Amino acid sequence: MGGHYAYRRMQQVPLVAPAVPPKSSEKTMSYAEAKQAAQAVKFVGPLAEYMANQEKPTPAAEEVETVTWVPTASDHVGGSVVGSTTPILRKTFSVRSAVQVAFQVPAHAASPRLRGTFQSSAVAGGDAPVEVLVLSDDEYSEFVNRRAGDAIFIAEDAPAANINASLPPTLNQPARYHLIFRNNSRAEGKKLVKADFRLEF
Repeated sequence: MGGHYAYRRMQQVPLVAPAVPPKSSEKTMSYAEAKQAAQAVKFVGPLAEYMANQEKPTPAAEEVETVTWVPTASDHVGGSVVGSTTPILRKTFSVRSAVQVAFQVPAHAASPRLRGTFQSSAVAGGDAPVEVLVLSDDEYSEFVNRRAGDAIFIAEDAPAANINASLPPTLNQPARYHLIFRNNSRAEGKKLVKADFRLEF
């Protein structure tokens, strides 16, 4: 009897509670009140900081600190007389090991060039190659101390050649260079070199 009574009771009571309508006395929150409530809560953390920065207006152009410009020596190149020529070497000489001829490029030479020709021969007759180098003062110091270094210009061993070497501009100070004739095959003995060189700037 107890089980039958419980079964009949379950059929009379609904399992899902009916929706409760809002009381007419509850007041709907206005937009101003909702905005004020949202401002009362402040979020913190990396994501919140990132979002806050994104909301800031981006400037039209960034301000960059100005740099004071100081002119260098290369800004003062000038005064070179176009078409000027200075003879450097015009003679015949013997080369056992190496022979150097020093020359100077004047100041304000914007595009100096060393031009010339040479012809080498053995003392006993016939062609005999020599090497031609153009060195700065520092490079010549390395050369004299038998240390490997750079050269402004190198013409490999040849019995004759036309030389056309471009030199750096001299700016405000003159520059000293060295024209080297080197006998790399000393077993052939001394070599006679007939050279004619000039400086153009």
